Amino acid sequence: MSNYLTTDELITQLHNQTNQPITIKQIKNKDKISLKNRLKRINFKITKKKIFWLALILALIHIFSISVPLLSENRGINAYKTTTVLAVPMNQEIDVELVAKIIRIEKVDLDNLEIGQQIVLYGRYGTANYWIEEIVSIDDANRTAETTFDGVISNEISLDDIKGVYIGDASIFGIISYVSSNLRGYVFLLGTYFVVFSMVYIFYIRKKEDKPVN
Repeated sequence: MSNYLTTDELITQLHNQTNQPITIKQIKNKDKISLKNRLKRINFKITKKKIFWLALILALIHIFSISVPLLSENRGINAYKTTTVLAVPMNQEIDVELVAKIIRIEKVDLDNLEIGQQIVLYGRYGTANYWIEEIVSIDDANRTAETTFDGVISNEISLDDIKGVYIGDASIFGIISYVSSNLRGYVFLLGTYFVVFSMVYIFYIRKKEDKPVN
């Protein structure tokens, strides 16, 4: 004999099915409310003081980064693989006033030198300047190369005399980096940072901290 549900049992099941989605929805709402409460406990407030200390940390990192080219003999090319120097470009008359410009160079890899590549040398023609010259030939056995400045006359150099490989002219940021990594520019930068952060601290940070609470 088949079992049949009574009227009361049918009403009870329908009632349970109707209430089940509401129960799940209530649980989800509780989870959302709980998540909101947890987020409220986390302080995301950005204050002037936090911005000040973050800017100060970034300034100290910048000062350290430009100290490396200033203090190292090779302007930090071993540390950063690239650097900026003031060099005399090619195709100028040596017997007239030479024009130099700030360029970017990368660390030289002697195993990957190629003919036609432009490299940077220091102290050519009895000067205290960097010079851009082009490789004409390479003698790996004797570790020498022939380079030219004007495309006509070539000179033999030692591969060890190559200070770097010419990448291109420096951008505005490269120029700023070069100036900042020289003694005068470095001192000026330190002074600027000191004045700016001191003024901000005195007139915005300390003044706010000393303000009486009503």
